[in-house]
Amino acid sequence: MTTDTRGSRHWSGLAGAYADTFAHYCAGTIPAVLERTAVPGACDVLEVGAGTGLLSARLVETGVRLTATEPDADMLAIARDALPDGTNLIRAGLPELPFRTGLFDVVIANFVINHVGDPRAGVAELARVARPGGRVLFTVWPSGPTVQAELFARVLAEEGVTPPPSDMLPPHLDFERSPEGVAALCDDAGLADASVTEVAIRWRIHPDDFWRGIEAGIGVIGRTVQSQPDEARARLRASYDDLSRDLLDGDDLVFPATALLAEGEKA
Repeated sequence: MTTDTRGSRHWSGLAGAYADTFAHYCAGTIPAVLERTAVPGACDVLEVGAGTGLLSARLVETGVRLTATEPDADMLAIARDALPDGTNLIRAGLPELPFRTGLFDVVIANFVINHVGDPRAGVAELARVARPGGRVLFTVWPSGPTVQAELFARVLAEEGVTPPPSDMLPPHLDFERSPEGVAALCDDAGLADASVTEVAIRWRIHPDDFWRGIEAGIGVIGRTVQSQPDEARARLRASYDDLSRDLLDGDDLVFPATALLAEGEKA
């Protein structure tokens, strides 16, 4: 799921690889989002940063009037193919949405706020386009290494490859990636009765498919692998095949994770 120029520059040209891999990782929160949305069919719902459209498709099935935005043209094209004709898809994203204040009953952003250059401004913009009494829901990844990041830290160390530093926000713009830090984002945006829930995810993916996503250049790990010469990439693949065996369940790798789901009411 992409958004402003800080996030979208890392997704350029990766829509197909993302659709086959990490889109399904991010989709792990969809059941929890739908449960907490629980909107009647007449509601106007906005999804910001729709990516390849997996959540949008489920929202359409509930009968809501959906508008979805996505700034990456390739991802938007995949979403358009996946959604019914007539779905209102717009190429746009945070930090400035092309909608009047107070337009939507529900505003949703699934793994968008962790990619924007100014998270507080991003949540405030989600709140701006919600009607008074409307609901804002968004998800973020908490701080701490994921299982897949730990796997690739071992793979890279095995071959003596040092990844570049993460693309961190300046301290004055960043936020604490914890339930308390996410709740503070809601408070800063003026959302009432805010709550933050931990959502458990289990992502299953075939090892070959996961490697294709990494080799395509997704994320810091992917960009690190992609930057290596052919011989080094082959060695990294061999180390990956060896070190990932402990994560296999049948033919698939299983990556457990925890996401943070925030929800609040527009005052």
